[in-house]
Amino acid sequence: MENNLISRKLARLARFATIGSGLLLLGSAGLMTAEILARRLFHHSLVGVDELAGYAFAIAMAWGFAQALFMRAHIRVDLVYLRLPARVQRLLDVLALAAFAGIIGIVVFHAWGTLAESLRLGARASTPLATPLWIPQALWLAGLIFFLICLIALLFDLVRALVRGEKALAAELGASESALRRL
Repeated sequence: MENNLISRKLARLARFATIGSGLLLLGSAGLMTAEILARRLFHHSLVGVDELAGYAFAIAMAWGFAQALFMRAHIRVDLVYLRLPARVQRLLDVLALAAFAGIIGIVVFHAWGTLAESLRLGARASTPLATPLWIPQALWLAGLIFFLICLIALLFDLVRALVRGEKALAAELGASESALRRL
């Protein structure tokens, strides 16, 4: 049954997205290093490195959220959770994922509005590069949308496992890292 999980398939994509994000950050670090060396050695600055690094960070962060979800790297406070019965824990897992998806849904909605406004205005960064803002905003929004899709898929798989009575699978999908270690 686990091979049919939508969230498992998305987790594989999230790993690739994370590798791409890491390469983007590595390239950004290389560009910043070149900027520092150019200033120190040749008294010449590369234009827009800080701007590009900022875009790279925002894009990498958005695309990395999904991998953090699947690795259970987002913060959860388990002080009370671990003392509750498994059935209540699963209910809290569902509520937590639903709330998380709701919050990210609101972020995506507003990010979409920001992108739409930038496109409508033909907005450009007020920097020497004058980057069309829709480019980094679209890449950032795509990462947020992917994260939202992953949240919804994980929530769907968790609820489906609960409905089918697959308690171990439900725990594997929804439980916190510290709760999984106790199983």
